[in-house]
Amino acid sequence: SNVTGVQDVCSSDLGSSMAGEVSLRGKGGAWEIMTGAYVPEGYDAVIKLEDVIIIKTHPNGHPAEIQISQPMAKKENIRCEGEDFTPNKQILKKGQLITPSSIMALSAVGESEILVTPKPIVTVFSSGKEVVDEQDKELLPGQIRDANGPFLMAMLKECNCNARYAGLVKDDPEEFEAKVTANLNNTDIFISTGAVSAGSLDFIPTSLQRLGAEIIFHKAAIRPGKPILYAKFPNGSHFFGLPGNPISAIIGFRFFILSLLHHLQGHPAEQPLKARLNTPCSKPHDLRFFAKAKLSNTNNADLVVDILQGQESFKTHSLLNANCWAVLKEQQKDRQEGDIVDVYPAMPGELRF
Repeated sequence: SNVTGVQDVCSSDLGSSMAGEVSLRGKGGAWEIMTGAYVPEGYDAVIKLEDVIIIKTHPNGHPAEIQISQPMAKKENIRCEGEDFTPNKQILKKGQLITPSSIMALSAVGESEILVTPKPIVTVFSSGKEVVDEQDKELLPGQIRDANGPFLMAMLKECNCNARYAGLVKDDPEEFEAKVTANLNNTDIFISTGAVSAGSLDFIPTSLQRLGAEIIFHKAAIRPGKPILYAKFPNGSHFFGLPGNPISAIIGFRFFILSLLHHLQGHPAEQPLKARLNTPCSKPHDLRFFAKAKLSNTNNADLVVDILQGQESFKTHSLLNANCWAVLKEQQKDRQEGDIVDVYPAMPGELRF
C-alpha cells in the first residue's frame, strides 16, 4: 500500500481470479484479478490495468513482471461487503412508491417479495343531460363534450390506481343510485362530476343520503371548485362529487382526491414550493384561489411564477401552458411583484420547466 514505482512479479504460479470464483490465499507478489472477482486473502488493494506497466509476459499471456506507475492506497478499487446496504438496514420506507430503482435495490439484497398497499379501486361517473361522452358524435345545440371523464381516467392511471369509467348519468337520480349500488362493494373511491351545486337538477347530495352515505362536507372556501362534496358510506367507501366546470373538477382532484389517495397509500402530506410573483395579482373574494400558472427559475436559481391569462373555470386552453398552481390564500387579495406565494406542481413531486 501507498507505494509507487515498485516492480513486482505476477506469474501463473500465483494465479488469477475471474468473477464468480473464490481464490485461495495469495503467496505474495501480484495477483491478476478481473473486474467483479473476489479478492484473495492477503491482498488489500487493486491496481487498475491502466496504471500498470507490463515488463514481461508469460507464454500463456499472463503478466510475468509488472511496474506500478501510480500510488495506491489501502482498499483502493475494492468493494467491501456492506458498503451499499448494511445488515438490518431499512431499504424502503412505508408509503414509498415502488419504482424501477426500488426494484433494483430490493433485488440487490435478495428481497423478491414485500408487503404493499393495494392499488385503490376508483369508479368514475360523469353527469349532465347536456354532456356527450362519444367524442366523434356531432353535437346538437346546447350539448357539450365530456372533458372531465377522460381527464380523470388519465390522472388516475398516472396515480397508479385501478380506475373504471361507469358511464354518463343523464341527470337521473335512479340511474345514479343504481350504478353506485352496483359498484359499492368493490370501490374504494367514487368520483362524479356535476350535479352538486344548488340547482333543481343537482340531485347527488339527496341521492347519497338515500343510499345511507354521510355527507362530511358540501362546499369549500375555494375558487374554482367551491361546490365540491365529500361523503362516506358505511362500508368505508369514499365519495367525491366534483363540480362540472373542467377547472373546478381539476382542482377537486388535485387538492382533495390526491390528498386522500396519498393518505391511503401512506405517503406524507404534500408541502408547497415557494416562489416570487413575476407580476402583480389580485382577487376580489375571500376564498382560497388556485390559479393556473407558469413556474420558472432565474439565473440565480430563484423560483418565479407567472399567473396566466384565462383563469375562468370553463377555460382549458391556458392549462396547456401551465406547469403549476399558484395559491393565493383567503386574505391575500392583492399581491405585488416579488411577493412570495405557495406553488404546487401540476402533479405532486413533478415539476417541468
